[in-house]
Amino acid sequence: MLEYRQTPSDSDHYRKRLEGYLEAVLQRDIPLHEWEGHKSLPVSLARLYQFFETRIGRTPVLFMADRQAGNHTPAEIRKHVDLVNLEFEGVVAYSAERLTASVRARLIRTGVAFTVTGNQLYIPELATDLREHFRGPRPERPDKLSPSAQLLLFFHLLGSEREQPWTPTELEELLPYSTMTVGRAFDELAAAGLARVERHGRKKLLSFLTEGRLLVDAAKTFLIRPERRLDHVRWLQQPPELPLAGEHALAQLSDLNPPATPPVFAVTPVQMRDFLADGRAESSEAAHDSDGTLETWRYDPSVLARNHMVDPLSLFARFWHDPDERLSMAADRLLEQW
Repeated sequence: MLEYRQTPSDSDHYRKRLEGYLEAVLQRDIPLHEWEGHKSLPVSLARLYQFFETRIGRTPVLFMADRQAGNHTPAEIRKHVDLVNLEFEGVVAYSAERLTASVRARLIRTGVAFTVTGNQLYIPELATDLREHFRGPRPERPDKLSPSAQLLLFFHLLGSEREQPWTPTELEELLPYSTMTVGRAFDELAAAGLARVERHGRKKLLSFLTEGRLLVDAAKTFLIRPERRLDHVRWLQQPPELPLAGEHALAQLSDLNPPATPPVFAVTPVQMRDFLADGRAESSEAAHDSDGTLETWRYDPSVLARNHMVDPLSLFARFWHDPDERLSMAADRLLEQW
């Protein structure tokens, strides 16, 4: 059979572009090598394509790069792929610099794997292999925890009866977040070095790396203040039962003298909006002219509240770095008692 030899300039230019694209998509080096098997192909087919072989995960993959992209119909491409498949044991993927949307759609319908360099990678045979061997880039170490990650952390520390490891689905039943949000919180806690996330099949499993005070100390610099804003209010109806918060709650749980101001309670944004919209409360300009202050929290305080009071770990997050030494020292003592 006649042999067609690819010129080095043709081959190297496209190979490097395709390697760069695969590395960007898969977050791994994917070295490509010229496929010697092209010598066994009909010369007419070898003239149309450059051939590069590699291995992605456990799967051998051959990219057939079209020298004349746009000149072949999807049916012709399907026929060419089938011919090459007779000589290559693995996945054969058509490759081009550009493809129209209609051609891409027809290739997908006919089951032809393909890549458009810099734009699209479609190799359905590799779906499982990619999930097992190529994770996305590791999340960057966060500066601060998100509200959902902090709530999950405190939920664990305050004595969840659920045994680890946890799955997002299990925690969705206990926390006011979707499975997707809990899954993102898992990744965040792992990126912060506070937990380990493993996969068993389709399950994502979370285990904390340490416990108790050691875990709080490791998490301390990542903690966010739970309150988002404060509003002084006057009650126009009988006030609802809300968890005590702020300095008033800190004084109840430590040796801090209670402040001589109206009490502070923690609420969700929805509660705050409803109180004002339903006419149960109205805003007040100053604390001394109000019935109390409502702290709108970044996460639902009622999830962790006990005995009509917000949880001690959220109070610690609120005050441990406060510029008022009375408050920061009380927060430290609070943690010593916990």
